[in-house]
Amino acid sequence: MAPSADSPSAEDIAQDNAAKLAAAESLLRRAKLLQSELERFADHLNEIYRDYYQHISTYTHVSMTSDVRAEVESLERALLDLRSAEPLASHRAQSSNLPFLEPVWDMAKRSRDIVRLRCAVSAGPFKKQILAPGTRIVRTQGESQPSRSSSFVVDVVADGGRSWYKVSSMTNKRVLFDLAKEAIFCGDSDDDDEAEYSVQDYDDIPLVKLARGLAIAAKGHRIQANCPSAFLVLPRITEGEHPEVDKVLHACRQLGVNLLCDNALPPAPPLSDDLLHTMAPSLKANFSEVLNIDTSLLVALASDFSHTKVTKQPWFSHSHKDHTVLESEQPMLSLVYPLIGSHKLVCTREAADIFFHIVETLATESEKARAYLILRPDAEKSQEQRVKELQLLSIHEVPSHLQLPISIVDVNENNCQDRFTDSIKQKLETVLNPGRSVFSYGWASGLTTITCNSVVIRQLEKDLEQLPTLGNLPWPSIWAFPTSRPFVGVPKGTRKRVRKHIGDCSVTCTCGIADLYGHQSNVTILSPNSGFE
Repeated sequence: MAPSADSPSAEDIAQDNAAKLAAAESLLRRAKLLQSELERFADHLNEIYRDYYQHISTYTHVSMTSDVRAEVESLERALLDLRSAEPLASHRAQSSNLPFLEPVWDMAKRSRDIVRLRCAVSAGPFKKQILAPGTRIVRTQGESQPSRSSSFVVDVVADGGRSWYKVSSMTNKRVLFDLAKEAIFCGDSDDDDEAEYSVQDYDDIPLVKLARGLAIAAKGHRIQANCPSAFLVLPRITEGEHPEVDKVLHACRQLGVNLLCDNALPPAPPLSDDLLHTMAPSLKANFSEVLNIDTSLLVALASDFSHTKVTKQPWFSHSHKDHTVLESEQPMLSLVYPLIGSHKLVCTREAADIFFHIVETLATESEKARAYLILRPDAEKSQEQRVKELQLLSIHEVPSHLQLPISIVDVNENNCQDRFTDSIKQKLETVLNPGRSVFSYGWASGLTTITCNSVVIRQLEKDLEQLPTLGNLPWPSIWAFPTSRPFVGVPKGTRKRVRKHIGDCSVTCTCGIADLYGHQSNVTILSPNSGFE
């Protein structure tokens, strides 16, 4: 039987197959380019968040990375099937999710200080606002717990968490189709009929539903005392092209969502090292010139765990045994020295007071020696001499530029505490000393505080988020290490107790401490300013 005149010829079929194959190959190249750029972004995140107290780098890109990897694998399978003339292969290639993922990545490249890509958040209903992912004092994942029944995916969380971007592949044509389907499309309209419709008229339009979901999710979250700003990104919709589409866009804006349409979006910049530092700036780049040192880090700087190879002892607690293992896996000073560099170092008097109390109570002789080198003022010991003596007490190289001794400052130096409102002071009262003095001094003085105590920071973040505003104060600058090191110390039975004179007992004890404890060999009596003057 002769072929019909309308039947495609073998040549036409071959050309069609070649075109489908070329289209699939093009999609795969684009997907692999996107994957390679995302991998470069991931490498950059690993570098800037190295030694941070949480695995922020992984959280930032893992969802997007997973989506892109799945897309690449799907296109590779489709391409193999096309080459083997599998009937459905062409359909799988044409239904690729790449035309959506590319605009998401383009939006990321237009953004600053990215927190998450393809981030699932709670969609409500909300009994109260919950903490959004982002940076307050430190970068955290917030309190959002999305579920299958209550989840909304924000494609780009940027500006430290203050901006949420949701990308939609909706087109003008699709919006017009949805309007006609809902029987509210009335053709071209005159200029004066805007008052004839409301947001409720468009409740069932998918684009409006998407905008509403974004608005509700954003209003249910809180970042730095405000809701995140919500942006709906519409790279395939042109505003001003059709009045009915513009009405739908206006309805979206009335919900409290900012719109970025095709004609308002600049081209995505090419990926470069400079752009990567814009997309994800180093948290260390904004460190103050002077660093404020917490008691937890003072202990780590003097600990035998940090400076020697400690072997487990029978009297060690579980914590001591854990720190022995941690130090063998990641030396503490390999984190600390590069971070503090040649910065001038200070600590509050309260932090120093507690530190020396711990030293006199628990520390080994070598830990005491290091404690005095790093903190106790002594005009006869230069910075160079302190570094040399510290090197004799350490198996690790001590940087020659390490700024010793750490200076002891007053918590209200230059009346800095006057910058706090009564409500802020009340929240700070929940932090126990010496942490309160450390964090309040660093914040009030505009200094970056370095600590190993991430638990206190997370609680302080929650407390400060309860305030309606921090006034003109920026949020505190704090770096939290992922680990700490206690003193190795001595067994409990051999520890000395420490007591301190009250008042001026430099000539004769007038407070009674000497009478009470002077005859006890396991008690050390300190003057009120012991270790500081």
